[in-house]
Amino acid sequence: MPINKQEFENGKLHCKVEEEITFFLNERRERAFTSQEIMEGIRYHTEFTTPEISKMSTFAVADFTTFLQHLVKEKKIVLKVVRNRMYFMHARGAKCPKCGVEVAEPRKTWNMAGRPNRKGERLQLHIGLFECPEHGVFRTVLDKKRIPAGTTKKSRRKKTKRKQPRKRTLKKKPAKKKEKRKRSDAWILA
Repeated sequence: MPINKQEFENGKLHCKVEEEITFFLNERRERAFTSQEIMEGIRYHTEFTTPEISKMSTFAVADFTTFLQHLVKEKKIVLKVVRNRMYFMHARGAKCPKCGVEVAEPRKTWNMAGRPNRKGERLQLHIGLFECPEHGVFRTVLDKKRIPAGTTKKSRRKKTKRKQPRKRTLKKKPAKKKEKRKRSDAWILA
């Protein structure tokens, strides 16, 4: 049933499906899913038993995929093509600690490894620098990993004797000859 322009403009900017998709992906941040897996995960009903129903379900799948593309455009989820299949994952976003505004993309990310514990394991943090439109820049830990002992770059390096740096020799400038002062007779008292 068609609606008028005013009803269309007053419509919701997001719907229940959007909330379900972002909730599903947010709970499973470490994994990426295809559109079909997301549909099954949020129990988006499609059926292909009869030809008539399969036609409607095909349109529903196309609409769902278009909706996922819309969420990618809004930077709420991330899309990557792996082995010729589209995978979707929750965007690496963070909430501003002061106002709670969701910032989708980090300005900068980096890894930082802590000191080893008694077992030799290190904790590696993946940190993101975000910018809140109201309160400025803030940092958030995006991911934590335990690095087992003996797998860091330093431990894998071959221990070799370091060469001593060459000593620099400075060329000495020739010294200026000092002129001897002659005693003047003016100092002699009469």
